[in-house]
Amino acid sequence: MKLNQIILLTAGLIFFSITTLNAQKDKGKKDEKFDKKLLCPFEHGMGREPKEAFTWDPPDKKVIMVSQVDSAIRSCIDAKVLSINPTEDGRYEIVVYYKDFYFWYYGIKRALVNINQQIKAGQVIGTYTFGQEMEFRMFKDEVPMDPREFLECKIQEEQSQGMK
Repeated sequence: MKLNQIILLTAGLIFFSITTLNAQKDKGKKDEKFDKKLLCPFEHGMGREPKEAFTWDPPDKKVIMVSQVDSAIRSCIDAKVLSINPTEDGRYEIVVYYKDFYFWYYGIKRALVNINQQIKAGQVIGTYTFGQEMEFRMFKDEVPMDPREFLECKIQEEQSQGMK
């Protein structure tokens, strides 16, 4: 075998090895499951099914959050703030991320965090005004996920009795 053939063969083997390792690494990333519970964004709120004038196919994976009082909106998870954007209706949307998962809050009256800020679960990220709706969405990369599977939005017994 000539030196050129040995070099090409070696380069090919190295390329194949790197490609195989990266493919296995990416496959493991894609198969990564979300195994955490998400803190309810409202201290005194609850989620409900979206009420739309028509149905989406596939169904729109979001939760509409409402509260009976003005409230603070809390981070559902330890995360980093990716973006804060004003909306057409004068409110804000905040997107935070944890690993490959993105959490989108839409309908915030006032943002209380900054872009690239590390936040903890339960930390106040914004304010909410009674009578408005806050939309909560969850994505794995760019694929929508149903946040209801992970949200822990339960009204405590004493709060339920006080609201009757």
